[in-house]
Amino acid sequence: MTKQQAEKKTVKFETEVSKLLDIVANSLYTEKEIFLRELISNSSDACEKLRYVSQTDSSLNKTNQFEIRIHIHEKNKTITITDNGIGMNEQDMQSNLGTIAKSGTEDFIKKMGDKKGDINQIGKFGVGFYSSFMVSDQVVVRSKKYDSEISFLWTSDGKGTFSIEKTEYSKVGTEITLSVKKDENEFLSKYKIEEIVKKYSDFVPFPIFVSSEDDKKEKKDKEEKEIQVNSAEAIWLKEKSKIKDEDYKNFYNQTSSFYDEPLKTIHFKAEGVVNYTSLLFLPKSQPQDLYHPDRKNNLKLYVNKVFISDKLDTLIPAWLRFIPGVVDTEDLSLNISREILQNNAVINKISSALTKRVLKEISDLKKKNKIEFEEFWKNFGPVIKEGLYEFNDFHDKIFNFTVFNCSENNEMITLDDYVTKYSNDNKKIYYISGENRENLMNSPQMELFKNKKINVLLVTDPVDEFWMPMKMKFKDYEFTSITKGEIDIGENPKNEKDTKESKEVSDFIKYLKDHLKDKVKDVKISKRLTKSASCLVADENDMDMHLKKLMAANNQTTNDEKRILEINTDHSLVLKVQSLNKEQKDKFSEILYDHAKLMEGENLDDPKKYTNLITELVSL
Repeated sequence: MTKQQAEKKTVKFETEVSKLLDIVANSLYTEKEIFLRELISNSSDACEKLRYVSQTDSSLNKTNQFEIRIHIHEKNKTITITDNGIGMNEQDMQSNLGTIAKSGTEDFIKKMGDKKGDINQIGKFGVGFYSSFMVSDQVVVRSKKYDSEISFLWTSDGKGTFSIEKTEYSKVGTEITLSVKKDENEFLSKYKIEEIVKKYSDFVPFPIFVSSEDDKKEKKDKEEKEIQVNSAEAIWLKEKSKIKDEDYKNFYNQTSSFYDEPLKTIHFKAEGVVNYTSLLFLPKSQPQDLYHPDRKNNLKLYVNKVFISDKLDTLIPAWLRFIPGVVDTEDLSLNISREILQNNAVINKISSALTKRVLKEISDLKKKNKIEFEEFWKNFGPVIKEGLYEFNDFHDKIFNFTVFNCSENNEMITLDDYVTKYSNDNKKIYYISGENRENLMNSPQMELFKNKKINVLLVTDPVDEFWMPMKMKFKDYEFTSITKGEIDIGENPKNEKDTKESKEVSDFIKYLKDHLKDKVKDVKISKRLTKSASCLVADENDMDMHLKKLMAANNQTTNDEKRILEINTDHSLVLKVQSLNKEQKDKFSEILYDHAKLMEGENLDDPKKYTNLITELVSL
C-alpha cells in the first residue's frame, strides 16, 4: 500500500444525501442536458475567481487566457470538462463537493468582501454540480488550487459517500470526468454537446472549446486553429454607445424568426428591488404562428449570461408574445426549476416592469411615427387587445394607444378621441361589430346614427367583442352595442302618428309577434331604421349577434336565443304587408323576417320561396 493510498479518505456526505441527490438528479431540473450548463457555469466561476484574485494579489502570475474545454471520449464513454480557474484543495473539495446546498461561490464572495459588480459569479446555491449524476454513474474531479503545490482527486458515485486523495495533476484548475450512463449515449456526440453549449452557455465570458477522440484522428494539420463554440460576449451587457445598429439587427435575427430589421430596439438596465438587463425588440412583421394556440412568448431568460429558459409563460404576458429578446438577471438561482419560476416573485416583478416599458414604447411610437404605428397596429393590435380581456393592471396603458375605425372619420381614433371629439349627452361609446368597415357602414342598424352624425366605433377584431361587454366603461362612458337592446339617443326619431294609424301599427305588431313567435323573440317598431324595412337585434341581456356567430363558427356552444325583429313602419314594404288581408298576411309576413336575415348577410332557409313571394307581392 502506497503512502498516497493510505491517505485516501472515504467520507459520507454531510446531509441526507440519498434523498437530496435523488431530488437534484431526478426532480430539480426539467431537462437532463442542464448538467452541462451547470458544470460550465462552475468552471466559469472558477476562472472568474482566479481572475479577481490575480488582480488583487501582485505576487501571482496572471493567466493569459482563461478557458473551458470539453472533451468527449465515445469509446470510454466519458465527458471531461476542464478549466484553468482557481482550483480546489482538499478542504475546498470536502466543503464544496461534499455538502449539498453549500455554495462555495457565496462563501468566496463573503471572504473576499466583494463590492457588488467587482466579481461576476453565477452559482448561488451549490447544487448544480450534482446534476452530473443525471447522466453519469461516477464523477471524478481532479484539481489543483492556485496557491498550492498539492493536487487532489475527488470521486463519487452519488450514492452516499465520496473519497478524496492526493493525485498527480500539474495544472492549476479543475478537471471533471463523467462516466456516462448506458442509456445517456446521446451526450457522447460532439454535435450534441456543441448544441447544448450554444443553447445555454453561449454568452459565458470565457471561451469554450469542444473536442473528441475522432478530432484527433481526423486532424491533419497540427497547427489548425481551434474553433471557439460560444460567442462569449453578451451584447445586452455592453454599453449602448458601443453597439452598432447592425449588431442589434444581427442579434434580433439570431434570437427571433425574423430576418428583417426590428421596428424598434428596447435596451435598458433596471436597478433597485430587482436587478436585470433587458434587450427587447418590436418586430415589423407577424410571425406565422402568432395566433397558434400553442404559441408561447419569445423571450429568453438568462441568469448572469447563462440561459435558463425560453418557455417561461410568466416572463411577459401572452398578449405580448410577439416580442423577441432577452432578459438577464442576477437575482435568481441557476438551479431554480421552470415550475418554481412560474410563480416566482422576482419573475413577477420583472414581468410587470417589462410590460410597462413595452407599452410605453408602443405609446411613444404612436405619438412620433403615425405611419409606422398604423402598420404595427395592423399586425399586432388584435393580440395586444387580448390584454383588455384579461384581469390586469394595464388596461389604461393599453387604451393610451388602442385605435378603432369609426363611422364619422376615415382615420382610426382612440377612445380618448371619441369621448373628447364625439361626445354625446348619453355618455355612451356606441359600437357595431362585424367583418369589415364597408359591411358595417351599410348595416341597417347604422342608419339612424349616420343620419344624426353620431359616431360609432366599427369593431372588426373579434377580440373586441369579448372585452367590450366585460369592460363596460371607459372613463364615464359606457360601451353600447347598437345591435343589441333598445337604442336611446335622447330624442324620438319618429314623428308622432295619429291615433288611428297608431292603432293599425299596434295591431300589426301584435299580429307579427304571434305569427313569427317560432322565429323571433319579439317584434318592435324600430328607432334604428330610416331606410331599410326591417332588421334583427339581440335582446338587452343576450349575446351580441356577431359574437354569437363567431362562437358558432368556432364550434363553441351558445344559448339558442331568438332575436328581436324590428320593423320600419314608414317603409313601403312594411306598409304593403300591413295593408294585406289576414290570408295574405299569413303568406307574406315572413318576407320581413327573411329581409332582415339578408341584411345581416345570413343564408335563408328557402331563398327561392323568398324570391317568388317578393315577385308575387309586387304584383298585388
